Amino acid sequence: MKRPVLMLAATSAALAISLGILLLIRAPRIPSTIGDEEYGVYSEWATSHFSKNPPLVPIYVLSRTLKFNPFEQPNTCSHTMIQKAGVAGSLIRQLGDLGDAEFLFRDNPPVDLHIPWKYMLTDSSPDLPPGTFHLLAFSRVAFSRDRRQALFAVSDECAYGDCGSGGAVYAHKSGGKWRFESTGCFWRY
Repeated sequence: MKRPVLMLAATSAALAISLGILLLIRAPRIPSTIGDEEYGVYSEWATSHFSKNPPLVPIYVLSRTLKFNPFEQPNTCSHTMIQKAGVAGSLIRQLGDLGDAEFLFRDNPPVDLHIPWKYMLTDSSPDLPPGTFHLLAFSRVAFSRDRRQALFAVSDECAYGDCGSGGAVYAHKSGGKWRFESTGCFWRY
């Protein structure tokens, strides 16, 4: 009678260890609030994006994150396309796990983008003529476990859905700075 009990205990212990290992190697999850590291990625992307052509019109930043689920995008921007560009599946899954959730930028203290241009936080597209502003919207950032790779989506509109572009961006840290690459996933308004 002791033998089946010992086998059951050994099997349970093995299952518990296996589950623990699986939980350790699973990709990190995106936290429920936007952190300083994400604001840093947004800041470096905006600085890089506007470095060759500094904005001559006001910059607005959407006060909530852009919904970007790679598993629900059209074929021109699908998770398969992003993975073919060399992006790790774990980064893609993190964004997919968010579904349609939106997250608010912190406003107390105000969102802190470190960019060399003034910007304003807004809840919607400004009621201004096309081409007279930039409206930036960022998705959440999925980071690799070692925090040296990241995936996010960004949109730079110049009128609500009338002009501008966006896409998924792969980032990797080199020499303490983020470097940004296209994933081949982009859209135009």
